[in-house]
Amino acid sequence: MTISLNRWRLVFHYVFGPVPSRRLGRSMGVNVVPLKYCNFNCIYCQLGRTRYLINDLRMFSPYEDIIREMEAAVKSRDYDYLTFIGDGEPTLYAGLGELVKWAKENQDKPLAILTNGAKLTDERVRDWLSNLDVVKVSTDAGNERVFRLINRPHREVTFERFIEGIEKFREVFHGQIWSEVMLVRGVNDNEDEARHIGEALRRYKPDRVYAMIPTRPPAESWVKPPESNALIAFAKNLSRYVNSDKVFIIDYVESGEFHVDKSDPLNGLLNILRVQPMTVEQVMNVIERNKLDPLILDSVRSLTKEVTFNGIKYLVYSSEHD
Repeated sequence: MTISLNRWRLVFHYVFGPVPSRRLGRSMGVNVVPLKYCNFNCIYCQLGRTRYLINDLRMFSPYEDIIREMEAAVKSRDYDYLTFIGDGEPTLYAGLGELVKWAKENQDKPLAILTNGAKLTDERVRDWLSNLDVVKVSTDAGNERVFRLINRPHREVTFERFIEGIEKFREVFHGQIWSEVMLVRGVNDNEDEARHIGEALRRYKPDRVYAMIPTRPPAESWVKPPESNALIAFAKNLSRYVNSDKVFIIDYVESGEFHVDKSDPLNGLLNILRVQPMTVEQVMNVIERNKLDPLILDSVRSLTKEVTFNGIKYLVYSSEHD
């Protein structure tokens, strides 16, 4: 992806939102990795199956182009967090350190990243992320067997190395580590897995733990969220290893306003949809609130597919358009 100019208007390809976040309030996203380069192939991923399973750093796009967009966005948009993410795993982007450095020096909102944490085995990545305020990592398993089943990582990523990398990062990081545990019915939602995951979490001492369930269409159609009583029981079991006041349950879809540039609303909606499916209602609300042309919904539908998950209709971006 490259930056482009339309007369005097900057067309955004990397920066989107802010969008409502269950953990970060109004989160303005910086998307640094194209669909879908990742070192995990999680069965529950809302972006679908991983197309390019890699574990090496790559310069997917010039960091100068991304900085140009960040510079324009931080001056004109109201947000709570500036959040680095990817259509895959953001720590695979070789220019991430330059982006973090710029954001630290040129805007005053807290910085976060949504990462699976597997690349924290790399000292360079630990150095880049040490300048952030919040680092969200994933810990969906507590042993190699379940790790391979639910996260399906790159062959170079073993469960032990994965946890060791987060432990090393904890030693040098003075901000907050938030851990996300995505629960899948019949895979990691039982008492034994709560014990194994709790023991793994205790090794790197996260500041918060979010017990979550899939709320958007997953990569594998057989993936289902656990029942409510199983989710509550899991969180209680987890509290044996992590203080109960640090454990939070999230079992709902975000609500709130999605920001799109009125001068280019279709591109703004697609930039959001590339990183997270939206409900049909959410897209319609954006169109109505901003008094946009209702025909934009037809354009969005032509570039997405409608998927029903847990009785809710979502528009999921179709990767064939990239």
